[in-house]
Amino acid sequence: MYSTHTTLYLRVSEAKDLLAKDFNGKSDPYCVIKVDNVMIARTGTVYKTLDPLWGEEFILHMPSGFQMLSFYIYDADKVSGDDIIGTASVTRDYMCENRNPKGLESWLPLQKANKDLEIQGEMLLEYGIRTSEATGQSFVFVTVMEGRDLAPKDKTGYSDPYVTVTCFEDTKATSKQKKTRFPEWNETLEFLLPEDTCISDLSVTVTVWDKDNFSSDDFMGQIHLNSEDVTNGTIRNWHAVARRPTTDRWARRASRVERGKIRVKLQLLEETVLPSSCYSPLIELLNDAVKNKELGQLLWDALEQDRTIELGALAMSFVKFYLSQELIFEYLDSVICRDISKTEDVNTLFRGNTLGTKSVDNFMKVLAMPYLQHVLQPTIDRIINEKKTVELDPFKVNNARRRHSLHRESEESFVTHSMEALEDYVTSIMASIVGSVTQCPQVLRRVLRNIQIRVREKWPEETHEDVPYTAVSGFIFLRFFAPAVMSPKLFALSYQHPNRKVVRTFTLLAKIVQSIGNLTPGGVQGKEPWMVVLTPLITQKITDVKKYLDSLVDVGDFSASSKYLVRQQSNETVLLQGNLYKCHYHCKRLFRPIVLKKCYFYLTRVMLGYRKTPEDDDTMVMVENICAVEKLDYGALGKSNMGQIIHRTPDENTAIIYFQAKDVNELTAWISAIRKTIKYNVCRVETFHPGVFKGDKWNCCRKEQDTAPGCSPTYHGVVLGDWQDPLDPDVDAQIIYSQIAHCKDRIRKCQHDLRMTLAENGPSPPADAISTASFASSNSSTSTTTSFVSHGSSQYSPSLLARNTSNASEANEAAMECLDMVSRLTDVTEQLSMSHQTFIESNPRQSIYSRSRSISSSVSEEM
Repeated sequence: MYSTHTTLYLRVSEAKDLLAKDFNGKSDPYCVIKVDNVMIARTGTVYKTLDPLWGEEFILHMPSGFQMLSFYIYDADKVSGDDIIGTASVTRDYMCENRNPKGLESWLPLQKANKDLEIQGEMLLEYGIRTSEATGQSFVFVTVMEGRDLAPKDKTGYSDPYVTVTCFEDTKATSKQKKTRFPEWNETLEFLLPEDTCISDLSVTVTVWDKDNFSSDDFMGQIHLNSEDVTNGTIRNWHAVARRPTTDRWARRASRVERGKIRVKLQLLEETVLPSSCYSPLIELLNDAVKNKELGQLLWDALEQDRTIELGALAMSFVKFYLSQELIFEYLDSVICRDISKTEDVNTLFRGNTLGTKSVDNFMKVLAMPYLQHVLQPTIDRIINEKKTVELDPFKVNNARRRHSLHRESEESFVTHSMEALEDYVTSIMASIVGSVTQCPQVLRRVLRNIQIRVREKWPEETHEDVPYTAVSGFIFLRFFAPAVMSPKLFALSYQHPNRKVVRTFTLLAKIVQSIGNLTPGGVQGKEPWMVVLTPLITQKITDVKKYLDSLVDVGDFSASSKYLVRQQSNETVLLQGNLYKCHYHCKRLFRPIVLKKCYFYLTRVMLGYRKTPEDDDTMVMVENICAVEKLDYGALGKSNMGQIIHRTPDENTAIIYFQAKDVNELTAWISAIRKTIKYNVCRVETFHPGVFKGDKWNCCRKEQDTAPGCSPTYHGVVLGDWQDPLDPDVDAQIIYSQIAHCKDRIRKCQHDLRMTLAENGPSPPADAISTASFASSNSSTSTTTSFVSHGSSQYSPSLLARNTSNASEANEAAMECLDMVSRLTDVTEQLSMSHQTFIESNPRQSIYSRSRSISSSVSEEM
């Protein structure tokens, strides 16, 4: 079994020169992200501006065969409805052709929205050429059987679709289906094949339309069949509908008005994941890399210097891989020791972006995000709700005072009130942090303790007695708490961007928290001497922080192993929690109003629970009993942002929980979290109904049995990726392999140079001596370190071996050990490369399926 793993790293940065939609000459813009016309997420709204700054990042696990990524910019308007400003799109082919290790970042011009480009769904067609036995004439026939997941073109959330088929300049149409996105026709359209027709020129166009009574019919998608498709026997297949080519006339008309530009950053990562057995040699090599210092040094150096993805994404793959192998402590110790050994100036320790620092960053996100939210959420909510105006910069005080002060208070009074507000917020934040030692996950505390121990080993002098504190606080404060205070939305502490004055409050608080984390009260001044007034407050909090850090790393000797702690923490972590509106819908209650009641939901890897009030007992659905989670059509109940959880009851029946989220982001987050948690459930179903059984039929496909099989395939949409993604060692091993394969030329250069070193030092050792040379252990008294040293812009060669040897034989032994490690790395890479090549040769159409205009329903995620 193999699968296609497609991940898109997306950053919606900003827009500029947008059209003004409000009377004040401004707009309230937000951006909606769509994949093949399906809304996935939206940014926050930035008010009263034509140059919004969003800076929001998304990780999208894309479905197989996606075609288009689109951005729609709207102006928020509570009274008259949101107005669209413009749209921009990027095709999958464009992202593939413009790959960049640092991602593709560009300004995209906004165009006028075109309804003809808003298409989605698939059509089931049967077609071919047949000859009449009575007349002997040949006909091209197309049987339009059914469609699914077509675009909603009407305000009801449905469409009235019909199909036209064009062949030999003749066009025929099917009947119209009313109010559905899942129509069924089963109608055959035939076209006489002239005797003088050249078969190679045969072309059939299938077009889907939405019937409108008072305006022109809306285009819903198109399918093109050529001679190879039609003449290859009778074929029955699902085809993805596609856009029709944009005419030059429309492009010129759309570009008459400048609508602005949007800046985005994209990085598409496509991996073919082979069966687990193929990765066994690589997994063994990676496991040895954390136990053997020299092998790890070789691997970390190679991947840090040369890769095709960002360092943070690579670090996340390593963290999740070693979590799955239960070697995360050993891995973090290896990369942290590497960073410490390379640091000469203690003031620069852990200040750069290295594989070690990025790995610890991602490790904290994977296992400690609930802890972060528990500590900061109350104060963050209070700051957003109070909306106080805070400013200390003398160059900005007067402007802030004039804009936001109802009374004409003096500048001195305004600064005093700002100081009081900041002290109040800082005191609240630090009290929550200092008092949260017992809530901090034990696994994180052990990692921080190990960092402190390793730093003390490098700098044991009394003059560096504060270095172990700054090393730990550098991670927990400077890389965790302070960024979360600075940008609460990026850490799921806020669903919306706060207004400008609240943003300024968060900025000042982040500076203060960062200064406290630096443990240097005088450092708050820096280039902003006006913040010197905060020095007494920071000095007071530094004392509390040192006590907090001492308690944080004082984990003692636990009887439980590190592996057990990681496993337990992973199972007990709340993946997602919040308030949703649960819908008590039943098909028998046709004339009763739909009741939505607020419930508190929470999800772990074991169960999904919810309750109406804090006093109620939890209603629990075990994760292993969840069959599917999908969106509900707007037309099903006339409500937006609704989803459904299909699960098995204790009596082996099927039940559905309908729920409503407050926006598309929350809905997508819940669907993604549950989908990823139930990925390997045995009870998963293949189809579902995106509508409800209303009256005597399903209002999506109009089937009359309430037990009728679903009309839409499950698990075919985009899933949001985040730090709580389930562990998948095969996927992470494949990503790591791809990065190793990218720098294989440099590894071979290292192998060649080691052989040259052995030849120069003396007679070449026997081949069996090299192959049987043992690896030096990580705690060996004589260590061998192999590093890559730059020569020019693209060539690397091994440096002189650093073993303290006294004779040539020991130098040769060290070189043989290094050569053995490099050869092993090369062999594993070549072995996996051959496995991929064998797979491609045995599955020549696999890569074609993902981009073909004809996508079978059986080719989606796995074969």
